Amino acid sequence: MHILLVDDHALFRSGLRLLLTSLRPEVRFLEAASVEQALARAREHQDIRLCLLDLDLKQDHGLPAIGRIRQCAPTAAVVIVSAADDPVTVRACIDAGAMSYITKSASPEVLTLALQRVLDGEVFLPCSLQTDTGGSATSVPALSRRQQDVLAGLNRGLSTKSIARELVLSEHTVKEYLCEIFRLLEVHNRTEAVIKASLLRLRPHA
Repeated sequence: MHILLVDDHALFRSGLRLLLTSLRPEVRFLEAASVEQALARAREHQDIRLCLLDLDLKQDHGLPAIGRIRQCAPTAAVVIVSAADDPVTVRACIDAGAMSYITKSASPEVLTLALQRVLDGEVFLPCSLQTDTGGSATSVPALSRRQQDVLAGLNRGLSTKSIARELVLSEHTVKEYLCEIFRLLEVHNRTEAVIKASLLRLRPHA
């Protein structure tokens, strides 16, 4: 599995690389210091499964880059790693298609936990956003295997069309699954579903 690290600080990229290697020794890394470099890497390597993206790059802002990277690597999950931790910014990134959001101010233990969760395909969001949503959720809905498949694609920021292609379903069928998932999670849109999945620790099936 290829992981793309996008950060304009070589030292931080090196630290992430070491930590990720300790968690998954088999992963291979691609690195970029700018959005344009990241897009070039994504075009060259279609098997990128995970992209860790800094929002505050010297030449660019990472938020618009989420969509651009996803166009070049539609199956890659984009995880934001940023110094900003306000709920508005986090929600904007999830709206743009990011799977998870990790703050650079997190302790080493939290950072390790966050990276482990995203490597396992789970959503990780900062505590500030969970507090902003009104606290922890207690009722875990029973999702069917297919609903879990669709939710996993949603968590990765995939479009309805991409989820349908990956699961070999029609877009209409995926939309029906999404409506049922929203109902079960008691949410109204994709961003709320991703946040609720994080609160409930809904995991992809084995």
